[in-house]
Amino acid sequence: MKALTFVGVGGYQTARYVHGTQIVETNLFPVALYEFFRPDRMTVFVTQQSRERYWKELCEQLDGKITPEPVEIPWGGKPDELWTIFDCVVESVGEREEVLFDITHGFRSLPFVVFLAVAYLRAVKHVRVRHIVYGAFDARDEEDRAPVFDLSPFSSLLDWLAAVDLFRRSGSADELSRLLREAHARAWREPSAESSPTASARPTILSGIGDRINELSQALLLIRPLEVMEKAQALADRFTDAALNEAARWAKPFALIAPALRQELVRFAPLPRVTNLAVQRGMISWYVEHGLAVQALTLMREVLVTRVCMHLGLENPLQREVRQRAERLLNYLAWSKQPEKKPWTDPEPDAADVQRLGASEDVESLIALWSSIREARNDVDHAGMNEQPAAAARLATQVKQMVTRLEELLKHSDP
Repeated sequence: MKALTFVGVGGYQTARYVHGTQIVETNLFPVALYEFFRPDRMTVFVTQQSRERYWKELCEQLDGKITPEPVEIPWGGKPDELWTIFDCVVESVGEREEVLFDITHGFRSLPFVVFLAVAYLRAVKHVRVRHIVYGAFDARDEEDRAPVFDLSPFSSLLDWLAAVDLFRRSGSADELSRLLREAHARAWREPSAESSPTASARPTILSGIGDRINELSQALLLIRPLEVMEKAQALADRFTDAALNEAARWAKPFALIAPALRQELVRFAPLPRVTNLAVQRGMISWYVEHGLAVQALTLMREVLVTRVCMHLGLENPLQREVRQRAERLLNYLAWSKQPEKKPWTDPEPDAADVQRLGASEDVESLIALWSSIREARNDVDHAGMNEQPAAAARLATQVKQMVTRLEELLKHSDP
């Protein structure tokens, strides 16, 4: 493990730094850092002034233990210098290294730069950050003992926010589910010092919430509206006070966003029925909001088929034969509206169905929308492999327009 630490030009006073059961008395925290964590290597970021003032003393206190490696950084009084410091920090760490950050003697804005560097290193270089420590000199007690805080849980907030943002933008809950499962497992593996060692004091719900979120995400992305309703209800039921209390204790960042997340998902939680078109319309809007035009097109098509099944009074819109009957009718009426058409070669739909749907006041809008969806979906399904494919931007715009038309159609024609 590599330790990365800072030494500034402050008038560092001696304190008794405390970590767990260990106490180290020193005026330079990197010395205590070594005793507490025993890193294999230590990189010390210094300015020219701090190197002149403290480097010899630091090396003397660490003599025979570890040889610190100095990296000179600018003072950090300008934005360009802050970027230079950032570059120095990230360049001092290799791919997939295990590191420990110490910000005790980091002056001015350096702790902020370190937290940004941590986020970068974890995302880009896949670095494992074991700890981010701070020796709280100003929090000394009457015996001059200064506690050492581990601030790494605060850096994980960036991971949680990124995972939630990924889910909200794309519908993918892989990262959010992983973080919940890891928080659950870590609580059982490494219970905090202040927690009870009994099993009842440890989480029992967090991992299950992570699994349910992932199941809901998969159902959304694979366009399973009935399963979405079922999983959303199961997930909403798990957001109990007990679950929020667990999150507050073992996954604090998730506790902060859980109420908003529940509010977002509860709209998909009514009873799972194929005739529940309102929820499916909400899913279609959700797809468009998340840039998932293909999913929106597919579900719009199926919603129109279901709508026709309902209009005809067919008993089970999930039966294959029933849906084929509705699809054939839609295709036949769309064919009949074409000014120049090839002969109809498929089996003709039932005449009563043609008459009943043809007599509805919104049949023109219904057939026009069906034709638009069918054309766009065919273009997408065949990856634009034709002589005149629609441009992606144009398709995305058309999908949004189709959603608006669908909303108008269903708003005035619900049975």
